[in-house]
Amino acid sequence: MKTTLLAASVLATSLTLAGPATAEQPQRSAQPAQPPAAAQTPLPKAEDFSEQQLEAFVDSQKEMGSIQREYAKKLQNKQDKPQEAMAIRKEAQQALASAVQESGLEVQTYNQIIRLAQNDQAFRAQLEAMM
Repeated sequence: MKTTLLAASVLATSLTLAGPATAEQPQRSAQPAQPPAAAQTPLPKAEDFSEQQLEAFVDSQKEMGSIQREYAKKLQNKQDKPQEAMAIRKEAQQALASAVQESGLEVQTYNQIIRLAQNDQAFRAQLEAMM
């Protein structure tokens, strides 16, 4: 259950938070895709995060799940209306960012924790144990 929650959160958060940013970029059919900025920055280390930051991250995960379910339902009803779906994605992005900030984390720190959890199995297991 914990693994599923974290995996779902990582996937949904990355899709929701990254979705509008990539959708707003102009399409370039003749040029190869550029790697995302996150791939260009070095991966953080587990020791870069305090216990307080990790606890805030875990707390924010509880709120994230309900926000993601709410907006997933809204998006499902707008699959045939791309403009409305984009507005819902932006609204979801704002709601997720607010939830992160209310937990006591900066969005950048939250995203760094997500990146490390995606790439470091031991760190992911540490977070899951805290849930």
